[in-house]
Amino acid sequence: MSAAEKPRIFQDGRDMLLSLAIIVVLMLVSVGATGLCSYEPGTPENGPVREVDAHTFMGMEARASSYPLRMPENPEGWVTNSARRGMVAENQAAIVGWVTAEGGFIQLTQTPVPLDEAVREIDPDPRDLDRTVTVAGQDVQVYQSEERDVRDLWAVDMGETRLLFSGAASDEEFLTIIGDTVSAQPLPTS
Repeated sequence: MSAAEKPRIFQDGRDMLLSLAIIVVLMLVSVGATGLCSYEPGTPENGPVREVDAHTFMGMEARASSYPLRMPENPEGWVTNSARRGMVAENQAAIVGWVTAEGGFIQLTQTPVPLDEAVREIDPDPRDLDRTVTVAGQDVQVYQSEERDVRDLWAVDMGETRLLFSGAASDEEFLTIIGDTVSAQPLPTS
């Protein structure tokens, strides 16, 4: 008895699998023909870091901000790979990120929000004060969480501006960029 003669209820899963296989082949051919995808088996390798012009961005932000902003020079081998505007406790914040020479990442958020509120509101993860260190004459508070996947937050109160550093890098790298930022002069506002 042919499939045309069988009532539809008696057709088995082979028909469905054949239809699914045809759809998958057509999808792969149509997506592959666009050239917008690639397949590279094996472990991924770190490619070049895309560098952004954070100095220009921060200069524009400084002219538009009501609080002083700082932009340190990049330490040797570091690359600024992000610069954007964000929010901390419903206030605008300037955010810059670096890929360090050792392959780590550090992000600096500058905000006028009071320090205790900024630490609470930078993200939804709770942290407690772990220790205070002095860098370039400024007290730096280091906040940690009991959760393993929550990164430390290094916070500096510069008077009108709070500097919040987070990321995945060594303590030495954090101390380097904090020292450079604290020592940098505020950017011109006009």
